[in-house]
Amino acid sequence: MRIPDEKIEDVRNATDVVDLISAYVKLKKRGKNYIGLCPFHTEKTPSFTVSAEKQMYHCFGCGKGGNVFTFVMEMEKVSFVEAVRSLADRAGIVLPTDTQTPTEEESEAERLYAATRMAGLLFHEQLRSAEGQAALDYFHGRGFTDDTIRIFGLGYSLNSWDAFVNRARAENIAPDLLVKAGLARTREDGSLYDYFRGRAMFPIVSPTSRVLGFGARKMREDDPIAGKYINSPESPIYNKSRVLYGLSHSRDAIRHEDAVIMVEGYADLITLFQAGVQHVVASSGTALTQDQLVLLGRYTKNLILVYDADSAGSSAMVRGIDLALEQGLDVQVVELPQDEDPDSFVRVHGGKEFLSLVASSTSFIEFKARQFVKAGYFTSPERTTRAIRSIVESIAKIGDELKRNLFIKDVAQKFNVYESVLHREMEQILSRGRTENRIRTERAVPRLTEPTVSTTAEPQPAGPIPPEERDLLKLFLDGDRTIISHILETITLEDFSDLRARTLIRMVLDILDVRGTVDANAVVSQLTDEELKSIVTDVSLSRYELSKGWTAMEKEIDEPEPIQIARDALVVFRRKAIRRAMERNQQTLRQVTQQGGDTRPILERQQELVQMLKSLETSGARSKPSAQNRAS
Repeated sequence: MRIPDEKIEDVRNATDVVDLISAYVKLKKRGKNYIGLCPFHTEKTPSFTVSAEKQMYHCFGCGKGGNVFTFVMEMEKVSFVEAVRSLADRAGIVLPTDTQTPTEEESEAERLYAATRMAGLLFHEQLRSAEGQAALDYFHGRGFTDDTIRIFGLGYSLNSWDAFVNRARAENIAPDLLVKAGLARTREDGSLYDYFRGRAMFPIVSPTSRVLGFGARKMREDDPIAGKYINSPESPIYNKSRVLYGLSHSRDAIRHEDAVIMVEGYADLITLFQAGVQHVVASSGTALTQDQLVLLGRYTKNLILVYDADSAGSSAMVRGIDLALEQGLDVQVVELPQDEDPDSFVRVHGGKEFLSLVASSTSFIEFKARQFVKAGYFTSPERTTRAIRSIVESIAKIGDELKRNLFIKDVAQKFNVYESVLHREMEQILSRGRTENRIRTERAVPRLTEPTVSTTAEPQPAGPIPPEERDLLKLFLDGDRTIISHILETITLEDFSDLRARTLIRMVLDILDVRGTVDANAVVSQLTDEELKSIVTDVSLSRYELSKGWTAMEKEIDEPEPIQIARDALVVFRRKAIRRAMERNQQTLRQVTQQGGDTRPILERQQELVQMLKSLETSGARSKPSAQNRAS
């Protein structure tokens, strides 16, 4: 059973697009819209626009656009039905029972989310069982309160080979999904067994709190798996290089503080969060990746790395400094006292003392210098050169030239080296980087040794929609029936030269006939073609094409009235139609001249068209043309 249209509309009206997208992107108000870094492609300058008024978004960089449903579909990789369900749960709207039953049409991702959600609820439930008492005692021993355990959904997996598999079977979850989600494994005989057995469970969730996978901590000495922690294997919904533990809980605090603290482990993060230091995420012991840094960059540009000298995981995290600098992040480092990690430090000294350490964090330059000192550098000219060159190489990763120069000045003063020498060194590093990039680009482009000839015509990509047609499409999407009627009194749908504009306007008119009202959001909800979705959001969130010239002239004026926009666009329509008629008339004149025929009617028609064009240029031709004067 499909979800009723009125329920879909209720969910859409109950979900604010700005609030939804803010879970993924740090948005800033600009005029009546919001802007941020696009979550769908890597960029350093914001081109992603969200309209609270139209309840839509569009990226002017990659072209992605849509409404609340399409955003969830893109981010969670789920179908429209699952997006509606997810947002209905978020809004507290109950959908008809039949629509909750999984169908074959649902995507694999939806079914995987259902499996991991069931697992998270089961593990949390099992924490209160007799066997789960040991894990509960462990969490309490780490200082976690019952509220914290609930907030983070901590749990326990029974020490059994098939307890989870049997429960999943009772919940009608397909065996292949359990394997793909990393919750079960297959024996040689094809039977399944539980992947997590007898371990304390830490759910790993998306920014919108959907369970992606789990981290599992060893509880028993006789556990046959050697590692203290094991994590879910990667799956279609879980990619560890793109996930940061705790982000779903900390994103609001990160935006508020305009900074993020990076720690290593699950317990480190939870202890800090409980102590009031909530702008924190955990790398889960993995080296920082570009995808993780891009994700953080949507919330803040200020990254604070917590360095634990005794942890190999922290050392791996610190090696991501250069990568963070390349992503345009400002990097500071907090060095903990010897034999301390964030968890132990906070449990002894408290959150306020930890924040004092954060306040006294050092720049990446100072941190690298200290590391070189500890490693015995600066004891000879040769090793000192290598240390300083390494620091300059890090500075060269920074894209902002002014910031690079300020860091060079700092290094010159710190190590008593001429700035000019450091600038030459940095220029050599930058030059090598540019050369390497050019070589990589050239290798990526295949060279043709001879021209290729195709015997069939290749379809050509559609060009941009003509400006006047974009403006009229925007007016149709705004849904003002008076304006739409005025336009249709002057031109017909077939007058539009761009097939995409014609298709979208026909859809607008169909929706208008059925519902009596229409807007761009309603059109997006009915579209499946990604290009058409992009066109709708692009046109809806852009200025009118024929008024952009004022912006180029640095004129600060209000957007013209819709009726004026319609009239101006229709003038351009008529001008183009007259010129096309003149071209066709000229071709006819040449043919008749070659054949020796009577050219007087053709010349009279040409003069008539010239007069029509002159009249249009002088008066603006605001009114509808008469039938005999319509250029065809």
